[in-house]
Amino acid sequence: GPPRGGPLSFARTEDAYPRGFEYSDLARHPAVVLLPYTKSVMSFFELYRMNVPMFAPSLELLVQWERRHSLLKERIYWTAAPRPLRLANGTSLSPNTRDDPAALRHWLALCDFYHFPHITYFDSWPDLLAKLRSADLAATSAAMRAANRRLLDELRQQWRRLFLRMFRGAPPGSRAVPSDYDAAMRALYGQVPPSREPSCRRESRPEYGEWG
Repeated sequence: GPPRGGPLSFARTEDAYPRGFEYSDLARHPAVVLLPYTKSVMSFFELYRMNVPMFAPSLELLVQWERRHSLLKERIYWTAAPRPLRLANGTSLSPNTRDDPAALRHWLALCDFYHFPHITYFDSWPDLLAKLRSADLAATSAAMRAANRRLLDELRQQWRRLFLRMFRGAPPGSRAVPSDYDAAMRALYGQVPPSREPSCRRESRPEYGEWG
């Protein structure tokens, strides 16, 4: 990549790789500017695991862009999507609005890229340019690598604990697996799930077992 303070060059992924790309291609880039199209983007996790430094809009900037430009164009799929359940620890703020700043701040703050360490946030395009020119990308990448290693260790420990609880210490391969799916579902849950796919209409309320 360019030296600190050197010239900057930007390209969209589809323009830089019109015939497709390998992960090794992306890993060679010095940094990525994230302009999300929805709340959770798989490429974010892929880039993070490859220790590629990322720059993302601050929450306030994302709220502005969502209100003015509908940047997260795939965040809302259905106009009739129901509000979340009003639980004691919940909120009545609609997750399906682009007009209410308070609701946008509440829900957009849950985007994945606001919950990982070592992401650099910018408040404007000039701020992005300034931070790109002054960033120590090698140090950021090293910090991401260390965070990834810690998370991998934590995940391994969590899965070990889960497997111990699931199999009660039995060695791998010793668990008897039922040969009949319907019989196993009846034994475990007292019923067999219907084979028909539930409707994707957003009038459905799966939390109440209601399907439109």
